[in-house]
Amino acid sequence: MKHEAGQSLVELLIAMGIFVLAVSAISSLILEVYLSDRVGREKMIATFLAKEGMEAVRSIRDSNWQNLTNGEYGLAILGGNWVFQGNQEEVSSQLRDGVRKIIVEEIDANRKKITSQIIWKLTEARSQEVSLITYLTNWKATAAAESCDIGCQWKDYAGGSCKLPAACPDENELGDLGEYDCTVNKVCCCK
Repeated sequence: MKHEAGQSLVELLIAMGIFVLAVSAISSLILEVYLSDRVGREKMIATFLAKEGMEAVRSIRDSNWQNLTNGEYGLAILGGNWVFQGNQEEVSSQLRDGVRKIIVEEIDANRKKITSQIIWKLTEARSQEVSLITYLTNWKATAAAESCDIGCQWKDYAGGSCKLPAACPDENELGDLGEYDCTVNKVCCCK
C-alpha cells in the first residue's frame, strides 16, 4: 500500500507539472496574440500620423517653399494652416509616449528630402517607430523654368538660357550680352 501511495504522489506531481506547462504555454500564446494585435493597431495609427505629417509638409511647401528650412520640427495648425512648431510634436493622445518629428534635409536649391517619423512605446521596455520618406520639389520654380525654356526656344534666342529673376541683367548693364527678355512678373529671363 505504501508503494501505491508513493506512486500516486509521483503521478500527481507529473500531472501538475504537465498542467503548469500547458497553462504557461497557453498564457504565453494569449499574451503574444494580444501584443501582436496591439502592435498592428498602433502601427496603423502611427502610419496615419506619418502620412498626415507628409500632407502637412506638402501644404507648407505649397504655401511658401522658403518655409521648408532644414531641421527637425513638430507640426501645429495656426489660422487654419499647417506650420512647423518646435522640434517635435506630442501625439500621446493617440500613442503611448508618442512623438512626431518632421525632418527636412536639402538635396539642392529646389529639392528637399522629407522624413515623417513617429516614435512611441509599446511597453515600458519596447519602443516602436514608423518612418515615411519622400522628396519634394519647388514645383513653382521648376514650372517657371520649363515655361521659360519653351519661351526661349519660341523666341529663337541663340543659346538662350533661363535664369531666376535675381540673375536677370539690368537693362542698363546689358552691355555686350546681347538681347534678353524678362517674362511677365520677372519669373525668369532669356538672353
